Amino acid sequence: MKKVFIVFLVLFCFGTLPVSAATNPYPNTQTINGAKSVPCTRVVWQEVYDRLGIALPGDWGNAIDWLTSAKNAGYQVGEAPKENSIAVYSGFYGYGHVAYVLDVLDGYMRIMEGGVVGTEKRDRTTSYEIGSGDGIYLTGFIYLDEIPKQPSGSANSNSGTNSNTSNSSSNTITKKDGNSYLKSLEIEGVPISFQKDTFTYTVTLPYETENIVIKAEAEESTSTIQKEDSYSLNVGENVISIKCIAEDQSMSEYVLYITREEPKEETIEEPSIKDKESKEERKINSLVWILGISFVSFLIIGIIIFLCIKRKRKK
Repeated sequence: MKKVFIVFLVLFCFGTLPVSAATNPYPNTQTINGAKSVPCTRVVWQEVYDRLGIALPGDWGNAIDWLTSAKNAGYQVGEAPKENSIAVYSGFYGYGHVAYVLDVLDGYMRIMEGGVVGTEKRDRTTSYEIGSGDGIYLTGFIYLDEIPKQPSGSANSNSGTNSNTSNSSSNTITKKDGNSYLKSLEIEGVPISFQKDTFTYTVTLPYETENIVIKAEAEESTSTIQKEDSYSLNVGENVISIKCIAEDQSMSEYVLYITREEPKEETIEEPSIKDKESKEERKINSLVWILGISFVSFLIIGIIIFLCIKRKRKK
């Protein structure tokens, strides 16, 4: 199964079509032995164009050749990963693989790639250690911070090379902003120790809190925030997601785990030990008092009866 997957990926990562102005030069899909897939080269070309407004040259060959072709075309290359760069791999029977780097964090990079069985591209996280891999080996990165000017009519030129530049003679481009951090995040009336690079928060609220209002502000004015105006809380855990989407469509997701407490049960206060003792004493005292009265009553009655009997005998 693994060999079949690799064969599919190999076949999807090479072959180009003639370049047209700002048009993806790589085939939409390819069918191999009845299985369709989107080529990795097509996915990366389109990601670069959609996110950065850059139409890459269409004559870079198979995926494995992209690093050398980019360097020869004047692009900066290297072994350090960068956000909005292109990762180039060797392997796959010599045809290689390419992926678009969405972001980089703590020894890992999130990439968008094609070349898997099926027609959908995929977003996944992988290590950026050069040379590591299982049948696929990371060889380097193509940087897109500065785009070299290509001679008009050259094999590398593409009439749609930079849709975002204000001056076509410039060697640099204006990239779409990729800052997807929030500047602030708060629950109205509830303090949160917010940090822009902390993406999960845990909050406990009393049962009486039925609804909350969450306020959020993005660091960049070009970013958009996805959230509701207010949230109703169920008793127990509530998971609320706040998404900040940058101009280049990269995204940061902040998640709030909010626990609404159970209602408090009404408790009947038990009498204290002293109260219990005083009640017992009152009962005993009452009993003694009743017995005393009864005894005295019987004694008086007995005396009266005795006197009556004695008086009759005298008569």
